Amino acid sequence: MAETVNRVPVAAGRFYSGSPNTLQKEVHEFLQAGTPLPESERLLGLIVPHAGYVFSGGTAGKCYARIPEENSIERVVLLGSSHYASFHGASVYNIGNYETPLGVVPVDLEISETLIANNELFSFHPAAHTEEHSLEVQLPFLQERLKSDFRIIPILLGHVHPKECKLIADELVSLANEQTLFVISTDLSHYPGYEDAQSADAETIDGITSGEPERFLDGLDRNNEKNISNLHTSCCGWTSVLTFLYLKKTLGDIVIRKVDYSNSGDSVYGDHERVVGYGGLEAVIPDAKIVYLNEEEKAQLKKLAEEAIWQFFERGGRDDIDPEFLPPALLERYGAFVTVYVREKLRGCLGHFDEKEPLYERVRDLAISSGTRDARFEPLSLDELQEMRIEISVLTPLKRIHDPSEIILGKHGIYIRNGLNTGTFLPRVATDHHWTVEEFLGYCSKNKAHLGWDGWRSSELFIFESIVID
Repeated sequence: MAETVNRVPVAAGRFYSGSPNTLQKEVHEFLQAGTPLPESERLLGLIVPHAGYVFSGGTAGKCYARIPEENSIERVVLLGSSHYASFHGASVYNIGNYETPLGVVPVDLEISETLIANNELFSFHPAAHTEEHSLEVQLPFLQERLKSDFRIIPILLGHVHPKECKLIADELVSLANEQTLFVISTDLSHYPGYEDAQSADAETIDGITSGEPERFLDGLDRNNEKNISNLHTSCCGWTSVLTFLYLKKTLGDIVIRKVDYSNSGDSVYGDHERVVGYGGLEAVIPDAKIVYLNEEEKAQLKKLAEEAIWQFFERGGRDDIDPEFLPPALLERYGAFVTVYVREKLRGCLGHFDEKEPLYERVRDLAISSGTRDARFEPLSLDELQEMRIEISVLTPLKRIHDPSEIILGKHGIYIRNGLNTGTFLPRVATDHHWTVEEFLGYCSKNKAHLGWDGWRSSELFIFESIVID
């Protein structure tokens, strides 16, 4: 790979403090004013302002405070609309990392490259990122809140039509999982008077919280038709918001809510004659059971599975584990699958969707069963254990669907049920084989549920997600 070139901060000292200590203190204070998301909900995305912190930091902080203290976020898709450069499509920074006074934020270069390679709407326009502040100002909040080795995918939209926003959303939807947070950067009304801003921004926020792209666009049109004095725009990042609404519509079962609202007239540095509006919103999956495992817990679970198989072959049994010495996450009850490979060839894969056992017990027992009792394969031998590789999939609860369009390849696994006939595929099966949704369902119906290629059409369909530990 060519030598990387980090994107240096240009908003430090202008939009926020260039002093690391001062910046960290300010961001911490903004975050302290907010409250975390309830444990019963999962955070998909945030829509946050991008003005100077003295103006919009309070609203932004309350949004970022919604990120739970315990979370599984490993990747943040940053989406904003270009303020300085003119180009067509979406510009993805793919030549290095981003920097702020708080340190380096790694860019997920692999995914950035893939987006550019797979879709002609994505490319890299250097001028788009050089002076742009809308993505950069989000990073100190993420650095302070996540406090983990997360990566970002920085995307700036240039000139795009609504239909192209839909195509961009279609490309991004495969990234939507429990490890990914979407952050949409936009301010609202620009330069009307204080009360006019409140009225226009309420219309725009109603459009966003409806979750309907057309309702959002209609709201922008209604604001324009009001002939509000000095209103230059109702939403400077409207293309980014529209893209996210299309993504949300594809995913379904997402609720968008207002977290906070303010405008520059609320700041001691602003006036009421010429203001900018700041809306903070969240997109959440309600009543979602969150599967959270940190890297240490993942490693511990995998080691437990490997040791269980070795103990079975060496002693014909397995050691009992005292749960008192395990982290709470491994005591939670989840569905799981364990897959065993030898020399990268599949030798067993068994699992259960029910949540009757603690995760550590389930994975330990499934590891032994997958290596010795999967009827499709010869049982492992002791000599093969040195070349064994184990993959664990921790599952979210099954969700009934009624239309194949609800399946997102790469994100969803499927479970087909028709009487006593059942079949399942983990999410990666579709992407490993480059299948369409119909092929995903057809092969599962034919080869797993033994219902024939079209048997899924008269069966119950379920989807699920998984955290893969390999």
